[in-house]
Amino acid sequence: MKRNKEGLLRQRLRKLTWPIFVETTLMILLGIGDTFMLGGYSDYAVGAVGAANQILNTVFLLFGVVTTGTSVLVSRYMGERNDLSVRAIIVVSIAFNLIFGAAVSLILWLKADAIITGMEIRPELYANAVSYLKIIGAFAFLQSMALTISAILRSLQRPKFPMVSIAIVNIVNIIGDYVFIYGHWGVSEMGVIGAATTTIIARSIYLGILIFSLFGIVMKRQFHHSDVLPFKWKKLSEVLKIGLPSAGEQLSYATAQIVILFFINQISNEALIARTYVANIVMITYLYTFAVSQSCSISVSYLIGERRLKAANVITLICTKETIIVSIIVGALIAAFARPIVSLFTDNQEILMLTAIVVWIDVVLEVGRALNMVVIQALRAAGDYIFPVAFGALSVWGISVGVSYVLGITFGLGLCGIWLGMAMDENFRGVFMLHRWNKQGWAKKLKIEN
Repeated sequence: MKRNKEGLLRQRLRKLTWPIFVETTLMILLGIGDTFMLGGYSDYAVGAVGAANQILNTVFLLFGVVTTGTSVLVSRYMGERNDLSVRAIIVVSIAFNLIFGAAVSLILWLKADAIITGMEIRPELYANAVSYLKIIGAFAFLQSMALTISAILRSLQRPKFPMVSIAIVNIVNIIGDYVFIYGHWGVSEMGVIGAATTTIIARSIYLGILIFSLFGIVMKRQFHHSDVLPFKWKKLSEVLKIGLPSAGEQLSYATAQIVILFFINQISNEALIARTYVANIVMITYLYTFAVSQSCSISVSYLIGERRLKAANVITLICTKETIIVSIIVGALIAAFARPIVSLFTDNQEILMLTAIVVWIDVVLEVGRALNMVVIQALRAAGDYIFPVAFGALSVWGISVGVSYVLGITFGLGLCGIWLGMAMDENFRGVFMLHRWNKQGWAKKLKIEN
């Protein structure tokens, strides 16, 4: 009986995981495609876009204030069969992130120059970094809306819609990069600006498809005037109660990454460019981990809504074991082929050497990342919001930033030393997060509330 129940849990997990995995893979390929298409254009263009994207990715994490809370609550209310609350959460989430996204877009458009200046980017990368940040930043609201609606569709157990949407957009992006970066079909060569233009077109199409999927297909004619007005401030507070601590943890991590990027910028152009190539290559390593962590969060939230706490614990442990094994295997394969892959786009021997070494260090890093991604998502879904933020901040700034500086700058190990520091942080933090989950304080709290 126990094995049968575990089999059913695995089956539920698979139905969510594979569409999220495909969607995430295709989403990552958008960024990787831009990087490698620009690599054939100019190594400096790659470095400039990599620096700008570090800022943009940090800003986009702010949209997670809503999307994380939305995903948890929609799944939980689905488990409780509370359709009224599901609709209310959807409405307040979309409304909030639309307004917030528009405000962020305005700030990035007006302050792109000042932001890049503050990063002390090298002069030869400066102009392209500013142009890319200004263009993508001005349309940040597209990303805020897309992230929100995609999270909603997954939580409604409809992950195939975002998957199909991003597949269409990938085709658009490849064609757009070919046309706008290099100048084909009568279009002038635009380089970095061309890559930014393509990204905006692709994100607009992606958002349009998601909106139609949610309101035209999945929840067609289910919304009523009472779901929109009066505005459900209480539901928004529920979303923010989960989302704010979650965003705080992610923002702390992303800000630390910007500081680490500043360290790398002090080493050399080659280190900065190699870091951009490595960051894109290793994304492939944790694609499965990310997909499983998302499906785990949705499943745990749903099971908690059904008051099945033991099942929530079992599915989290299943996800943890699988992601560690897959991360090690895929990470090693990626590391083995990293140098020949990057050599297709650059012949700079220093960049190739750094990339080849760092990707092997990253195999160790991915074990810790797998623990963190799965267990932290499960803790949030179970209502444990504060501990991951507090402990995560101490570890990230004390180990990831502190040790990276000591090894990379003080001891002169460069990019390799910085990656070692980050690997130490991920594994230290991951072990403590798993210990927190296994203590099951979250389960005791939920039983009292039930």
